[in-house]
Amino acid sequence: MKYSETRIYKIAYETQNLAQRVVPAYSSKFSKKTYTQDQHITVLCIKARISRHLRDTEELLLNMPHLCDVIGLAQVPDFTTMCRAMKRLRSKALIVLPYLTASVLPASGKASIDSTGFDSSHSSRHYVKRCKMKLGSMKTTSIVDTDTLAILAVHATVTRKHDSKIILPFMDKTRKRFRITVLPADKGYDDKAVRDELRRLGIRPLIKHREFKPIDKAHNKRMNGKDYHQRSMSETVNSVLKRKYDDTLYTKSYWNRCKEILITAVVHNIERKLSFFCSIWVRITTRPNFS
Repeated sequence: MKYSETRIYKIAYETQNLAQRVVPAYSSKFSKKTYTQDQHITVLCIKARISRHLRDTEELLLNMPHLCDVIGLAQVPDFTTMCRAMKRLRSKALIVLPYLTASVLPASGKASIDSTGFDSSHSSRHYVKRCKMKLGSMKTTSIVDTDTLAILAVHATVTRKHDSKIILPFMDKTRKRFRITVLPADKGYDDKAVRDELRRLGIRPLIKHREFKPIDKAHNKRMNGKDYHQRSMSETVNSVLKRKYDDTLYTKSYWNRCKEILITAVVHNIERKLSFFCSIWVRITTRPNFS
């Protein structure tokens, strides 16, 4: 029986190929060697794609043996095994994956930056209260390519740090991997030091001024509205992440929540890659022949 390559199969195949380039097969020489780290990352990406819990992911794999063959699973891991694998995975390895998935798409040099919040929750309120856990929202800042809508980099924090304090160190790390020439942002990033530093780095800042004086209004009017409103692409990506995947983080520790956000960004970039190259193929195959 032949199986058609659905989106989940393609995401699993792409994710595993990328993960094999980033992480070793096993985290330790004393590992049981039942599952590899790239298989764990692939399973977690499938969980993010279907926007379900670990128990539901286990049931999906049990009912899709062909998907297990794509990943190379001899047996389906238990949901507790997936949970422990999430804790053991190093954040440094997952940070590289969004860079790799975004670098496959053609970079336009135009990016936008914006932040949003992901709520933190747990299945049992009684458990949270008894353990005296504080599950605050995660402030997530992302840099998005305005042409391909790929996430170039992600920054997450639980503090109430101001946007103008996040952008400079965040951009300094991102520009080492991607060439960025234009960066539109909203008034939350309004700061003279931010504009001066971005210009020094060769980036044209399109940041609206907060209008306290007539000169601030004059600066805003001189700004090209078409270029500035490309910042809405970041808002579009934030909306896609919350509607298509999930707007709630279910893990308890800070680093695991960061891993959840990174895995979601990886899945989003892979889907953008599949959609981008599929649209190119459709345009080529449907070109009229006048000969």
